[in-house]
Amino acid sequence: MTINRRQLLGSTAVGVSSFAAAATATPDLNSFRKEFPRVTQEVYLDAAANMPLPTYVAEGMRRYMDFHMYGPGEGRGQYAAETLRQVKPLFGKLINAKPSEIGFVICTKAGESAVVNGLRIQESGGNLVTNDLHYAGSIHDYVGRRKAGMDVRIVKNRNWRIDLKDMERAMDKKTKLVSITLVSNVNGWVENAKALSDLAHAHGAYLYADIIQAAGSIPVDVKALGIDFAACSNYKWLQGARGSGFLYVREDLQESVVKDLCYPGYIHFNYAPWVSRRNGADDFPYEDPKGAARYEPGNVSYVAYAGEYEALKRILAAGMDNIFAHAKPMCERLKKELPGLGYKLITPPEAQSSIVVVQARDLKAVEAKLRKARVQVTTTGENRVRISPALYNNMEDIDRLLSALA
Repeated sequence: MTINRRQLLGSTAVGVSSFAAAATATPDLNSFRKEFPRVTQEVYLDAAANMPLPTYVAEGMRRYMDFHMYGPGEGRGQYAAETLRQVKPLFGKLINAKPSEIGFVICTKAGESAVVNGLRIQESGGNLVTNDLHYAGSIHDYVGRRKAGMDVRIVKNRNWRIDLKDMERAMDKKTKLVSITLVSNVNGWVENAKALSDLAHAHGAYLYADIIQAAGSIPVDVKALGIDFAACSNYKWLQGARGSGFLYVREDLQESVVKDLCYPGYIHFNYAPWVSRRNGADDFPYEDPKGAARYEPGNVSYVAYAGEYEALKRILAAGMDNIFAHAKPMCERLKKELPGLGYKLITPPEAQSSIVVVQARDLKAVEAKLRKARVQVTTTGENRVRISPALYNNMEDIDRLLSALA
């Protein structure tokens, strides 16, 4: 299936103000290389697993910790407050969402679970449709839910692609959610999210997208793609730290469709001895949390979000179109040359992502070659080798990889 890139990859320039001018000119992405110390020690082509921590993210985290170590003086308090006030709007700009549609979560699966649980799929007798190029950890969760009685339908890939007709056949009038990974960690397949959204909506269902391999890697516009819910962790293409991530819930679906299952906030006790004078009749005046913050679990890693604040500023300034354009020639070269070296390409040639996956005849031998050449990629399963170039990589890194795999 040929994918229309305009349908899949929305411009992150929508709504960007202070970063718009910087993103219009093509930046020198090679300047990012010096900000990632690990890539000077080895050829690191493994952003899809974990991006090395850049210096500016580490500095943001240190500045936030200094606030707790030394107090709010010398601008430390202002910086700590600014990071937590601005990080949601910055991520919203990245995916074209409102700040009120963004919540904090500790990881991608926590965001996905908030959506699945909040939709009350099993209680309503509904079903969930997914496929085997979704994240295996999510499928593990769904198989567990199936064992507990939920109607879960898992579509299998055809030649490492998901056929829209297969997904449509799995849906019916009881389908409540279609759950996908926008860019598959398995092989870099990019889902036709707009078409899936249209199918889901036609059946009265909603579309959830795991965007952990998309946000910060390719341009993503949740509005243009018709994505209703999305989640990601920050430690991959968003250049951040584990224990932090984002949940997107479309504004008009908050509470009315995705029910609250936790209730963050504080109660004011409206009776003596707590107050000298009552204000109203309610002993425990309660206010619903506002926006997607209503799905937050409570305290999260604010240190990690301080680092993410710095990462998002630089990602937006560089521009997602430019970041993707930097990695694309490296990926295209890998798709072209690896089959000639005896590796079977399982990333569809048309897939517009920053992930290339091949199958090796002898994975242990390949792993030994890569260790010797000091090249870091992901090897998994019986024979898969996953390569994921990022903004700190260059063609010399690809040369060294290909030489090691020859």
